[in-house]
Amino acid sequence: MVPMTTAPDVLKGRLMFLQSENPSLTFEDDRMETEYGERCLIRVFDSSDNVIALEFIEPEELWQDPDAVEEYIETAVEGIEVTVIVPSAEKADAEGALRQDAGDQVRVLGYDEIGSSLRYGPA
Repeated sequence: MVPMTTAPDVLKGRLMFLQSENPSLTFEDDRMETEYGERCLIRVFDSSDNVIALEFIEPEELWQDPDAVEEYIETAVEGIEVTVIVPSAEKADAEGALRQDAGDQVRVLGYDEIGSSLRYGPA
């Protein structure tokens, strides 16, 4: 597998995996240019069009931005599942820092793990 090096590359692969694993859900993607690079977002909707999860696909170091961390925490507090996908080399640092700030409310994946943690909805 070719390593995915940019957030848009990861977005494409992650969306494909999510759609195949969750055929009853709807997904919407978004992109935003930042000073760190392009940031991507996947919104996950249930059959009633409620947002049940957000996946933030971050360029290098953006997960450290206090505004981004606040966004993750506020989203999780609203009862929406939060996954933050970061460059694989930054995963351990991101997990440690975000666990300190957000506890277990935020899941962290590396770019090389986009094929894991794919299921949403009732267990």
